[in-house]
Amino acid sequence: MNLGKKIKNLRLRKSVTQEALAEHLHISAQAISKWENDVTTPDIQILPALSAFFGVTIDELFEVAAETHLERIENMIIAERILTKVDYDYAERYLKDTLEDNRHKAKCLQLLAELYNHEADVYRSQAEYYAKAALEENPDSKDNHVSLMKAQQGTAKDWNYVNHHNRITYYQQFIKTNPGYPRGYMYLLDELIADGRLMEAKTVLKDMQKVRDDVRVPMYEGELLWAEGKQEEAFIIWKDMAEKDAGNWLVYAYLADRCAGTARYEEAIAYNKKAFELQPSPKYVDAAECMAHIYEILGNYPEAVRAWEEYIRVLDTEWNCVEGESVDRPKREIARLKELAEV
Repeated sequence: MNLGKKIKNLRLRKSVTQEALAEHLHISAQAISKWENDVTTPDIQILPALSAFFGVTIDELFEVAAETHLERIENMIIAERILTKVDYDYAERYLKDTLEDNRHKAKCLQLLAELYNHEADVYRSQAEYYAKAALEENPDSKDNHVSLMKAQQGTAKDWNYVNHHNRITYYQQFIKTNPGYPRGYMYLLDELIADGRLMEAKTVLKDMQKVRDDVRVPMYEGELLWAEGKQEEAFIIWKDMAEKDAGNWLVYAYLADRCAGTARYEEAIAYNKKAFELQPSPKYVDAAECMAHIYEILGNYPEAVRAWEEYIRVLDTEWNCVEGESVDRPKREIARLKELAEV
């Protein structure tokens, strides 16, 4: 649909005359008529007022391909720390309206989930700020501490609150209907192990091995040993895994994660460096972030800053990403660490 027809349809939908629209825009009714008959087009300076009158975005005045809208929304979610109400409403409305189009339904559903998760992160950040402020006013309030724990997704000892039976039930059904998708088994294994349901996890691991018998099998064999209290046996399996698949960066990334999770920080740093060295381009930034956290825990703020700077460098050189929240977040971390170093 061209712009003239779009303006006419919006005008008729709003039940206004050409004269009423012209009066609102401080132009002649003849100008409106010329737009709608494709004789002329509106001056670019009039577009904001025109879009505001009809309650649509400027983009909606033009016929923009669905793929363009979806790409824009996806980039917006990635790049913006906080979405404006206008951007959020546009994204939500467009995605919901486009669900009826089967060509784009899957992508719209994915982006709706990402959009709401993005907003949830924003609200958690706000909740953290106010919970900390509340604790400054009343440090003895259990409710304030619980609010901060929820906002930071911290550790809770209440089994009713922390167990994962809903996710377990979902993925038990998921692997029945999608038996050839290996990650479905992995998501189920993670929750079963976290909930201590180890016998069930061992059965699921055998089923996963039939679908994908690769490095992930010894990864989870080690996880099961760890959950049984056999930590050294778990590390023997993981290190043997690395020796057998020495060229696979994933095994070192996994070992780095497990070492970091058990306060074996020097080993974690070494494995992260090895994983980054072996990674093909474009490289991920996970190793740099992990090392930044470790150095901060150790109180080595200059090295933590250097790790975040490496994070930014990788975004630039490997992903051509130089702006947006992906870059702003590590910059905020660097500023915070530099302040800590001065205290």
